[in-house]
Amino acid sequence: MDSPELDPEVATWLVSDDGLDAVVAADRELTGGADVLGVGTRLRAAGLDASRAAAVVGAALARDRARARWPDADQLVFTREGLEQASDPVVSAWRAERFASAGHLEDRAAGCGGDTLALAATGAAVTALDAAPGRLVLLRHNASVRGLRVETVVADALRYPAPTGAPVHADPGRRVDGRRVRRLAAHRPSVPALLTHLHAVRSGPGVAVVLGPGVDLDDPDLPPDAELEFVQVGSRLVEAVVWTGALRRPGVRTTASMLGEDGSGPPHTRSADERGARLPVGPIGEVLVEVAPAAVRARLHDRIGGEIGARRLAERRALLTTAGAPPPSPWYRARPIEAVLPARAEAVRRHLAAVDERPYELVLHGVEVDLGAFRRKLRGLSTGPGGRRVELVRTDGGAVALVTTDVLT
Repeated sequence: MDSPELDPEVATWLVSDDGLDAVVAADRELTGGADVLGVGTRLRAAGLDASRAAAVVGAALARDRARARWPDADQLVFTREGLEQASDPVVSAWRAERFASAGHLEDRAAGCGGDTLALAATGAAVTALDAAPGRLVLLRHNASVRGLRVETVVADALRYPAPTGAPVHADPGRRVDGRRVRRLAAHRPSVPALLTHLHAVRSGPGVAVVLGPGVDLDDPDLPPDAELEFVQVGSRLVEAVVWTGALRRPGVRTTASMLGEDGSGPPHTRSADERGARLPVGPIGEVLVEVAPAAVRARLHDRIGGEIGARRLAERRALLTTAGAPPPSPWYRARPIEAVLPARAEAVRRHLAAVDERPYELVLHGVEVDLGAFRRKLRGLSTGPGGRRVELVRTDGGAVALVTTDVLT
């Protein structure tokens, strides 16, 4: 969630012609190599007060970072905090698809409007709520850039009355003191408090609450009648979402979704009504299978592994192994195991030195080790992607080093 310090008067000036010109100039300086302190000093020398100068610098820094994710970043205005909270646009668009049939909906804790833009693009009439009026000034500007009409209301998400007959989308703050939160109750506002406040909507039109990706299916505040979806973009696990009421897929308890980095290609989704049978632990086979993180968090890895005859490497590890190459699938990466070694740098070095000169990557799976010290003991060997991986794995019988080669699937 964005910081509340952005004064609405400053925000209004920031999206005016003079403010936008200042952001463009500051952005040009910063991307050209100027330091932040120097740009701020120049702005104050040009007559801006400290609050406007800080807002310009923050918006310019956010714009530069937003270019990697937002195609129209040079027209949008975010604060640094607002951009950190904003979802990847690919994910926002994916989430908005479930609201496509809604004539009207609310977006609570809307911030600068990243999710609001995707929700309004479905054609629904969107009311965006946020406790800070400065954020809503930026949201209205960003909506106008996209040609979208959004109603804004300055309101606390836990106090504004629940809508009648309309679903609610909410994106609480997922960081406290700069760290991602894991418990539903630790989000801001608290997710259980938000669902209690929206009880009339929760079982009817439905509520969607965006969460940090570290939440757990065993969280005591997760409603038993809700669907918990884990979303990854490319190989990155980015968020979880609680879906209730009509927004929930019928009978679904857990879902894993995989999206392409730029939204291209078909998405992949798997759902289950309950956790499948747990795979047995067995000996290390010929292939190491690493299930997609969204599927692991959704506890679908045992189900996926059962389909390919896999077994677990350890009771508390999601890593799987098979006797032969499994069929291609977007739900896992399979790598042939070249060697099973003691988890000691000396043993690994001897093996790598005896084979070809491809680089190696060092990957940890539950093993606590000083990576720098381990790499130093592998002196003289090149590191980098595209070669072998040295996978240090904590098994039930102790740590081992698995040397794996090219990805099969």
